[in-house]
Amino acid sequence: MDSYPRLRPVEAFPIQQEGRTLICLRDPQQLANTVVVSPAAYFVLSHFDGKHSPVDIQESYSRQFGDILFSEDLNRIIEMLDHHYYLYSGRFLDHQKKVFDDFQRLVTRPPAHAGTVYKEDPAGLLGQIESHFEAPRGPGSPQWGQAAPTPRAIVAPHIDFHRGGPSYAWAYKGLAESPGADLYILLGTSHCGGENPFTATLKDFSTPLGAVETDKEFVRELAKSYPGDLFAEEHLHRTEHSLEFQVVYLKYIAALQAERTGKARPFKIVPILVSSFHSMVQSRTPPEKNPQIGSFLNALRRLAQKETRQVCFVAGVDLAHVGMQFGDPEPLTPEFLRWVEEEDQRLVDKLASLDAPGFFAEIAKDQDRRRICGFSPLYSLIHVLDGSRGKCLKYDQAFTAETGSAVTFTSMVFD
Repeated sequence: MDSYPRLRPVEAFPIQQEGRTLICLRDPQQLANTVVVSPAAYFVLSHFDGKHSPVDIQESYSRQFGDILFSEDLNRIIEMLDHHYYLYSGRFLDHQKKVFDDFQRLVTRPPAHAGTVYKEDPAGLLGQIESHFEAPRGPGSPQWGQAAPTPRAIVAPHIDFHRGGPSYAWAYKGLAESPGADLYILLGTSHCGGENPFTATLKDFSTPLGAVETDKEFVRELAKSYPGDLFAEEHLHRTEHSLEFQVVYLKYIAALQAERTGKARPFKIVPILVSSFHSMVQSRTPPEKNPQIGSFLNALRRLAQKETRQVCFVAGVDLAHVGMQFGDPEPLTPEFLRWVEEEDQRLVDKLASLDAPGFFAEIAKDQDRRRICGFSPLYSLIHVLDGSRGKCLKYDQAFTAETGSAVTFTSMVFD
């Protein structure tokens, strides 16, 4: 084992258990099981950056707590984290390769969040999503009088259904009241990063409401125009929720249509994950100046415009991530959250008018102070829509007291 332990990127947040505050560790890639540790152990593992030796960590512990961290206790923490695949090690890399290879062989992507974020049984899931529409903050159930036109694009959250359910309903209600589309091009945040700006998959998506077919011909045509490898990091799709939640909602819309007309409109999807454009923010360089990004967006716009089928873009995004969980040193205040809302609204206004330079300037002016995780998919959406105008239907903030954090999101439609 490496004498300079290095922790993998994980999510850490406090929980209450039998009157005690503990720290929960969660792996967004689902390569490791959830682990709960004490605050003291969390202090120790916060030094697992590959730069601190065991002696360095022991000295730091002694300064912090005025006590001795014995080598056997430190080793137990290291061995426990390595056992659960939280540390970079040969053992972890072998495990990761097996999981990714297994996923690569699948024809259909299994649902990664069924039974946790949303219900696994079809009837329960239909009822769960229906409750999003009928919730006090929801838009009400879809109405089917005179059919509304199919939107050219919608912007929906990707936060969990428990916190963002009604906002999903606001985003999808207009689509539910329309004839729908034949092809949905999905743009979602890649939460696990990625060396490539865009990553697609040819896999179909399984949901509790049935499978959704990926338009493999469209994806392959897109890959031909991309100077990089569009499938090099296909494993990023394995557990990513930003697209999975949209696919579930699209199947719900199809179920409504079948109930209304006796037959659901067949549709396919083009699932695209978009990695961070943060380096472009740091250099204040418009992302389309990057040859890989610019050529991909041009190819996607060109292929969508050539389609004779009805096309609808869907962006699965959240906006700001603020508070101590995300690295802010001070607790959130009502005044700060009002400032976040004002800044978010300025960003949404630029998005609605498809103002790419203005949208980028809003992010770059403070080096993405609010951590807009939907920046790259939304910036991409602006570049593939022409002549549309967006409308903000709903804006919300989800505050979590346990972590002292808030996530914001919006629901929009482009006609």
